[in-house]
Amino acid sequence: MSAVAVFEAEHAAHLREALQAHDAGLPVFLGNPHWAGADRDEAARQIPRGTTILGATLEPRGLGTCDFPLNWRGRVMIPTGGTGGKVKFIIHSGESLRAAALSLRDALVARGLSPVLHGVTCTPPWHVSGFMPAIRARVTGGRHQVIDGRFPEGSALPSIDLPAAGTKIISLVPAQLTRLLAHADGEAWLRNFQVILLGGSAVPAPLLTAIRERRLPAFLTYGSTETAAACALCPPENIWSGETVRGAPLPGVRFATTSEGIITIASPSLGLGVWPDGPMTNPWTSGDRGDVAADGSVRITGRADRVIVTGGEKVDPARVEQTLLATGLVREALVLGMVDATWGEVVTACVVAGPETEAALRKACEGLEPAARPRRYVFVPVLPTNASGKPDRDAIAKLTA
Repeated sequence: MSAVAVFEAEHAAHLREALQAHDAGLPVFLGNPHWAGADRDEAARQIPRGTTILGATLEPRGLGTCDFPLNWRGRVMIPTGGTGGKVKFIIHSGESLRAAALSLRDALVARGLSPVLHGVTCTPPWHVSGFMPAIRARVTGGRHQVIDGRFPEGSALPSIDLPAAGTKIISLVPAQLTRLLAHADGEAWLRNFQVILLGGSAVPAPLLTAIRERRLPAFLTYGSTETAAACALCPPENIWSGETVRGAPLPGVRFATTSEGIITIASPSLGLGVWPDGPMTNPWTSGDRGDVAADGSVRITGRADRVIVTGGEKVDPARVEQTLLATGLVREALVLGMVDATWGEVVTACVVAGPETEAALRKACEGLEPAARPRRYVFVPVLPTNASGKPDRDAIAKLTA
């Protein structure tokens, strides 16, 4: 049994080829067609020799054979990392993908919604957020559609061709929802959906305000490639009421924390491992810092691996970002540790705001410990994003250099 690696750049073609191989029981690698340089070389190094490559000229040279044993039927290797982080593939089985789909379905059914989940892919299908809408539709008997998720200014929004019966779901990252709400027809277009899954990065305070004022059916999600997308939801009524954002675990999911405050996740949707032979335990230690309440809900406070070390002091950039966003003067913010000969790293804030706000932002950050106060500010009209709509840290780092 040979594997297939799909690198089609056109989203509908990529998803079609991947699902056809999956239906045939073949192991499938979802390849990012935009990988270049070191990322592309790393993917070629990992994908086994003899794998059929679709949509790219790439010579796989991974060790081992593509004559997979029968228990690898239907496995999907979903990429994470790249563009500044080492490419790796999370191994999912048909069972883990199905478990993720049913867990979301059961959570929505408990709210009185239909168990038939229709969805659209509007992020790249080589990302878990773009692949899972199709899996959810297939598992629950729904329909699925691929649309252009760039939502360019001045262009008509895509037509939605989904049945009236059933639960219509759209998965967005904050940058996409912001673009949609800036569009003249954006809010009305969003009303096509009973559920807006919003994840991928921190949600700016102004966007939460917009959700609250419009009473949009937005569920803030927590999840990852390892969990086959969402494993916790913060329901819209919590956002509307201004409550602290906490994610309730989906059915079958349990959260805990390590002694260092790192979130662990037990879930039937967890991947089986990291390709080719990296272990993944269940529960899995996520790398996200946060806390778990008595009711099992989770609050994420930042990434453990984003810690900035400046002058020997450790700084959590998420706390600094939250302070900047809370001023209402900043639409988006990303805080980085830039290399500095004196301090090792210097806390640098890249913000979507005008330079006239710098004095007020510095004043607001006086409530932080001295090491956490940004020494440098870079003002930009928009934060660069990667193909999945998340902040492009490499591009932002170049802006702040």
